[in-house]
Parts: sequence; structure tokens; C-alpha cells
Amino acid sequence: MSQVKTVGNFNIFSAKFVKSATSLSQLPEERLPQIAFLGRSNVGKSSLLNALMGEKNLVKVSSTPGKTQEINFFCVNDAFYLVDLPGVGYAKVGIEKREKMASFIRDYVERSEDLKGVIYLVDIRRGWTAMDLVTVEGLRESKCPVLIVASKKDKVNQSELRENTKLIQKKFELDAPPIVVSSLKKIGLDLLWNEILLSVSENEE
Repeated sequence: MSQVKTVGNFNIFSAKFVKSATSLSQLPEERLPQIAFLGRSNVGKSSLLNALMGEKNLVKVSSTPGKTQEINFFCVNDAFYLVDLPGVGYAKVGIEKREKMASFIRDYVERSEDLKGVIYLVDIRRGWTAMDLVTVEGLRESKCPVLIVASKKDKVNQSELRENTKLIQKKFELDAPPIVVSSLKKIGLDLLWNEILLSVSENEE
């Protein structure tokens, strides 16, 4: 029997890797809500997914940014999926492969009926790039709900935290400051889980 893990205020009874996909035909057959994670290749996406699920190595954390080249699906409590998308920028990937991956991600976001939202990660230390802004704009134009989350809170001091949080809120035109998380220190995971659970339950009857 698997041990129940509590992350924030959320109890995790099971978290498992289900499958990888490189085309829409390979998406999970089980119709469960999906929350996808996206961001630059070195923003800490895999580490955050592991922290949220109370795991250490369920999502492979690569020393080579951009190694993830598929969409990876992880089922939590047999109730919904957390989805790891390839990093924006796709380091160490050729142009043809990069264009194919970008097209697949765009098709997934626009056509998946089970996708309830995208959590877009921005490094609190480095802020954003033009690519981040263009990507988020494209997500918004597709009518996909987007939540901006700032990662690596443990890497900045209080002054940098306040200043960079304000800048991210302004640049991405957010109504409220972004959630700021630290996978290492397990900070902000409760707030992020609240948002995830709200999104996956919105369309339940």
C-alpha cells in the first residue's frame, strides 16, 4: 500500500507516470482533467512537478536543459493529470525538431478538450524573455487559462523578491502578484495546489 503524502494542504494517495506523447493520437485515453506546465528549459519545471507530487525522481530532472522532447503525463490520485511540456527554447534541439515540437504543443493547447489550464513558470531571478512574453500571449489568444508562477524563490533575497515580483506582475499584465514558489524549500506549493484543484474541479457537475 502506498504511503499518503501531504503537500501543502493536499493529500496525495498516488502519483504515477502514465505515458509520453509526440502526437495528439498518443494522448491518454482516460478522459481526466489536465493541467500543463510550461516555461523556459532551465526554469525548474521538473523539480516543481516532483515537489508538488511529493516525489524526488518521478519527473526526470536533466542536467541538460531542453532534454524533454515529449509531452509527459502524470496521474495524481487517479483523478487528474499534471502534464510536463517540453521547455520553451528547446536547448540542444535542431531547428526542424524545435518547429515540430512547437507545432505539437500548439495543437495540444488548442485542441485538447481535457486541458484545463497552463501553469507558466518564470525564474524569479531572471524575470522574462521576449520568448516568454510571446508564448504567454499565444496561450491567451488560444483562450487557454494561464497562471504565471515565479520559481526559485530560495535564490533571491527579500528586496529582489519584492522588486522582481512587481516587475513580473506588470510585464505580464496580471491582476495580482504571481505565486512565488521554491521546489527546494517547499514554499508556495499550498497556494499552487489550491489553484490547480480549483481548475480541475471547475467543470465538474
